[in-house]
Amino acid sequence: MGGGHDPIAARVARNDARFREANERISSTAESMELDRSEVLPFLCECAEESCTTVLQLSQDEYEAVRAHPTHFINARGHAVHGRGWVRVVDEFDRYTVVEKVGEAAEIVAELDPRREVSS
Repeated sequence: MGGGHDPIAARVARNDARFREANERISSTAESMELDRSEVLPFLCECAEESCTTVLQLSQDEYEAVRAHPTHFINARGHAVHGRGWVRVVDEFDRYTVVEKVGEAAEIVAELDPRREVSS
């Protein structure tokens, strides 16, 4: 990740990526336990607020649908504001909101995506 990025975009991207890494571990653990993919699991809100501790309820299938796009993240309702202009809401459900990183923040999270190496 180069040093020429807007500092707010970089902070937003890094914070979201950190929460996403934790959720990747949750998903991986559920997968290894062979849980029903439609069973609702606790995932962390992937918003840009460093102190956010909101837990969201999603199935593995719902989480994977969001993760199909490296720039998409799960947020609690109303938490998109923490993206400070570097996110846009793409979908809202009763238990969570899907946001997309835009601009420099999108470039950074794509670079930080832990699944990036898997596709090569």
